[in-house]
Amino acid sequence: MPPFSSNGTNDESLPPICISGDTSNFRYTHKGGTPSAIRVARVISETVALNHSNVRYPHLYGSDGRIHACLAELGVSLTHEPGFHQMDFHGNVFGMLAAHPIRPLVSMHHMEAIDPIFPNMTTVKSLEHLYQAASFDPHRILQQTVCYDSWFSWTVSVSWGYVVQVFDRHVLLPNVQRVEESYAPWKKSHLGGLYDFDTKKYEIEPCRRHVVYFLDEVSSGTNGTKAIYKKKTSEECKFDMSSPRRLEEIRVLSNKLVLDKQQLLAPRRHCCDVLTSTWGNVMEIGIRECKEDELIYMQH
Repeated sequence: MPPFSSNGTNDESLPPICISGDTSNFRYTHKGGTPSAIRVARVISETVALNHSNVRYPHLYGSDGRIHACLAELGVSLTHEPGFHQMDFHGNVFGMLAAHPIRPLVSMHHMEAIDPIFPNMTTVKSLEHLYQAASFDPHRILQQTVCYDSWFSWTVSVSWGYVVQVFDRHVLLPNVQRVEESYAPWKKSHLGGLYDFDTKKYEIEPCRRHVVYFLDEVSSGTNGTKAIYKKKTSEECKFDMSSPRRLEEIRVLSNKLVLDKQQLLAPRRHCCDVLTSTWGNVMEIGIRECKEDELIYMQH
């Protein structure tokens, strides 16, 4: 609603008193939440729209800082959500998306500042490609699953709906989970390369890197969901038949992931297996829930 003409005091430096708009007719259907979240969001939205935050916080740069200040005045704390990506990077964000935390993807920002996330596509087409996969299994999108092929000593990392990486050696799980620094910092400064997650060097030379297969297509049927990943970049690397570079296609089989409230509060990474149906230049991977005491490591 528009602000009252008076703020109840004689101090004209204070912003006018406002009454937030009615949200009683909003259809709130989420069973695990509370409609008060809509009220808080409405108050913040209206406050920002009226530019009241500019009165007390003109020194803060950008809307993020001002919204944070308004939330502090409301007595509401911010909840850290690992699936929310501010994406304050430039360039190639492959490393970030290929090692996504064990939380559902919520949002990605500043897509105009980064390269298309799939090769040979525009930014818009690449996002449509990702969300087409998400339409089949929204809770599983970008979820990283790691398994090992003990026969060849290969390590396989699946970032579902995006990419499969195959390492030609045994890589310990914590090292697979580290984010490759394929991107450039948002700001060039001595603090620009500092992050709140573990990182590792990104190898630019394709023949020295592990093999990468990007999502090609997704389908579903009575036996679950099948996602097919293929090489999308050209490379002329020498290899023998013991190298994963001979693989042209990775097929990942899974059931739709449906997370309940308890699983969201205490998420656990899924397990996967290199299936015996793997043959020739095609590898098949099956994703499943880990057993109660199952460990993810290379078994000899």
